Amino acid sequence: MIELFALPLRYFSAYIAAMAGTNALRFTLWAVLFGAMLAALLWLALRHARRPGWGRLAAVCAFLAIAMNVSYQAMAGAVPAVRAVRFDAELLALDRWLLGETPSAWLARFAIPWLTELLSVCYFFFMPLLLVSLLRYFFRRRELLGEFYAGLFSVYGLGFLGYLLVPAAGPWLAYPELFDAALAGGPVTALNQTMVVQGSNRVDVWPSLHCAVSTFILGFAWRHHRREFLWLLLPLAGLWFSTLYLRYHYFIDVVSGFALAAFALYESHRYALAHHTKENQDAATA
Repeated sequence: MIELFALPLRYFSAYIAAMAGTNALRFTLWAVLFGAMLAALLWLALRHARRPGWGRLAAVCAFLAIAMNVSYQAMAGAVPAVRAVRFDAELLALDRWLLGETPSAWLARFAIPWLTELLSVCYFFFMPLLLVSLLRYFFRRRELLGEFYAGLFSVYGLGFLGYLLVPAAGPWLAYPELFDAALAGGPVTALNQTMVVQGSNRVDVWPSLHCAVSTFILGFAWRHHRREFLWLLLPLAGLWFSTLYLRYHYFIDVVSGFALAAFALYESHRYALAHHTKENQDAATA
C-alpha cells in the first residue's frame, strides 16, 4: 500500500479512497467503481515499484488521466449520495466578507456580447490546453512525464477532495437572482453555457480547477518551456478572469485555485529532485 502514498499517486489515491470509503459507508454502488479504481492504481503502482521503468510509469500516468475523467463524471451522483448539502451560501458569504460582493455580480454591469464571446473563448481554451498537456509527455520530453503528472495530479487529487468536502454549484446556477439578465454572446458562449448546464457535475466549484490546472501548466512552462510560457500568459489571464465574468466561480474559488497550483508546482519540483537524486545514486553505484 505504501506505493499509493508516493508521488504522483499520493493525493489522487487519497481522493479515490475517500470516495470509495464514504460511499461504502452509505452502501451505494459508487463504492464499487471507486474501489475498483483504487485497486487498479495499487496494482499499477506495485508493478512500477517492483521493476521501475518508463513504460510502467507511463501506464500509471495513463490510468490517472482516465480515472480523472471517469471520476469527474461520477461525482455528479457519488458526491450527492454522501453529501447532500451545498456550500454556495458560505462561499458567497466569504466573497462578501472579503470584497463586499462576489465579483460576478458587479461585473454584470460591464457585460457586452463581444467581451462575453472573447472570454468564453478563453474559458474554452482550457479543454485543448488540458488535452495537449495530458498527452505531450508520452511522446516528447518523456523525462518530464513523472514530474508533470506528480504536480497535475496533486491538483486533481486535492481539488476533487475539495469538491467532496465543499460541494457547490457556483453563482450562475445557485444565485440566478444576482443577475438582471443572462449573458449574451456568440456560439462559443452558447457552447460554454451548454457544457455547464449539461456537463457539469454541479459540485465542481471550490477550488477552481480551471484556475489551478491552468496555473500549474503555466508554472511548469516557466520551468521547462520558457517561450511557451510567454505565449500562454495572455490567454490564461483571460481564462482566469472569465471564471468570474462568466459567473461560474466565486472569488474564493479562484484564490484557492492559485494556492493549489503553487503547492502542486512545489510537489512536482520535489518529485524531480528525488528522481534526479536516485538517478545519480544509481549511476554512482553502477
